Amino acid sequence: MGPMELIFLLLVLALFMLPTFLMMRGQRKRQAQVEQLQASIVPGDRVVNVSGFHGTVVSTGEDTLEVELAPGTVVTMERAGVMRRVEPAAPLADDHPQQLTDEQ
Repeated sequence: MGPMELIFLLLVLALFMLPTFLMMRGQRKRQAQVEQLQASIVPGDRVVNVSGFHGTVVSTGEDTLEVELAPGTVVTMERAGVMRRVEPAAPLADDHPQQLTDEQ
């Protein structure tokens, strides 16, 4: 095998391995973000679980959370089941609209 064939073979291998490496790196970053989120959940946080249910965290354990889905309805779920934290909505810039006046 000559040097040109060896270089070509290495380039082809790099062409297939580079996208795989980049995808794995991105997945590791996302996984670390999810783990950090799940570890930082405290009572009072509004969360959405992987099934899409919204609720408020009532209490936390090492691996579980007590989440209130509706008034009086509390479920126990795994921390791993939390998809995201719901951030409170930012107040609108104009919370107090001015009254319209009749100027004629």
